[in-house]
Amino acid sequence: MQKTTSPSRRRRWLIALLFVASLIAVAAKKFFDYAAPPSKEKESDFVYPPNTDQTKPTTLVLQVPPAAQVPFEQVGGYINDASHLNKTAVYGIVKVSTVEDIQNAVQFAREHKLKVTAAGSRHSMGGHTFVKDGLVLDMRGFNQVRLDKRNKILNVETGATWKQLQLYLDPYGLSVKAMQSINIFTVGGTLSVNAHGIAHNPGQIAPTVRSFRILLSNGEIRNCSPTENVELFHHALGGYGLMGIILDVDLDVVENEMYVWKTHYMDYKDFADYYRKNVDGDAGIGLAYGRLSMSPSTFLQETAIHTYEKSHTQVPVVPLKLPGYVWLDRFIINFSKTGGFGRRVRWMAEKYAEPRLHNCLSRNQAMSREEGCFVSRNQEMYDSMDYLENRLRDTDILQEYFIPREKMPQFVDGLRAIVKDDGANLINVTIRIVHKDDITTLNYAKQDMFAYVLYFNQRFNERESQILQKTTTDLIDLAIGLDGTYYLPYQLFYSKDQLRRAYPRIDEFFAAKKTYDPDELFTNKFYEKYGK
Repeated sequence: MQKTTSPSRRRRWLIALLFVASLIAVAAKKFFDYAAPPSKEKESDFVYPPNTDQTKPTTLVLQVPPAAQVPFEQVGGYINDASHLNKTAVYGIVKVSTVEDIQNAVQFAREHKLKVTAAGSRHSMGGHTFVKDGLVLDMRGFNQVRLDKRNKILNVETGATWKQLQLYLDPYGLSVKAMQSINIFTVGGTLSVNAHGIAHNPGQIAPTVRSFRILLSNGEIRNCSPTENVELFHHALGGYGLMGIILDVDLDVVENEMYVWKTHYMDYKDFADYYRKNVDGDAGIGLAYGRLSMSPSTFLQETAIHTYEKSHTQVPVVPLKLPGYVWLDRFIINFSKTGGFGRRVRWMAEKYAEPRLHNCLSRNQAMSREEGCFVSRNQEMYDSMDYLENRLRDTDILQEYFIPREKMPQFVDGLRAIVKDDGANLINVTIRIVHKDDITTLNYAKQDMFAYVLYFNQRFNERESQILQKTTTDLIDLAIGLDGTYYLPYQLFYSKDQLRRAYPRIDEFFAAKKTYDPDELFTNKFYEKYGK
């Protein structure tokens, strides 16, 4: 006798199938949101700290018509930075491509009493590249490059990006000596914050600068170097664009080399000693940096140090390849924002999956007995940050603290306690190496230090912004208490007292600014808050 299924039972099966299908659809949608690149630039009307005045449309455009010789790409409207929390009304944005464009724009601003800022990729997160009702110079089209291969000097207009320089130098068998760890930034922005990356020697960009030309507020162009206009050289490097517009720069470049990439894991308390014994002063190591675990079971305890040793085998230098698996990196980063399980997955992926997916030669290709992954200097320094671009309704905030090397345990213990007590969503800590700086006035490294690059995630709301503000001020107090400093390109949460304790030459810097720019033509939100 044939069995039949009752209508109620069929209905239950249908409901179950629909439920499973809906779960699959939700999971697929979530996976897509985490892994897919953004379809457009992320926008947000949320501003923090709250300031309704900065989002009021400017009325200056009605009073001063743009000049024909100034190539405006935007008149009126708004600008923001990479934090997406700083939407600000501006007079306009000028797209410059020549020195004459810059001179004409500065002259226009002088005549009409406008403030001027220079902007590149706008990853400084405290309004360092714009100000309310200001005139913004978009430098990214000002990017010509010339190479003196015999003397290994690269002359670069400051709107060029590090990505552009890497692609330019690679066919010549050359590499930049120092740069930021991400290559989308402009050279001018890097000079203005005296940035650093994974090239632990020299560390900061300043020691690689032979000379530069700078346009002052009176229209004069000066050549600056360690022997010419020395005071201005010291003030403008790491000077946040407040002395003038750096036009072009002569940079040291080095040979592109093949390295053996190796990773060692250890307790955070052993990191400084390991670095001192195995990395510091070793000319055979071309690149080095560390990373702290975000996994709940080893949170800010297990530590990786990545080293790139010059190969003892004749391995041919391979051409630069664009990174693969960007969608996977993006998914893992975004998944790690969701909580402990996501962080555990990410740390395991970094330990066990990344070495297998990395762009490196196999041992058979290298015909070597050396253990490790073979990579070129250019390949390892090439990071376009594509995996950090996402379509989520959140923002990622950078901070950085410079701590004497021997005080790493105290800083990491303090960081762990502050993050847990304040409830901040910390998703990454990278450790870089910076050296004592006798070049820049706003010197963040008064001795050899470790730099802790912190990466926080937050949504666009006031509660999470307040959490991060408290976390920032707490960490600044921690750093200063350990004879350390903090980095100035980020959100302006610190007090004037904290600024002066970390940067005792700040008043000297502001006084020099008024000497070179008496009308305070060049400004930004950092200067408006702390320099007045």
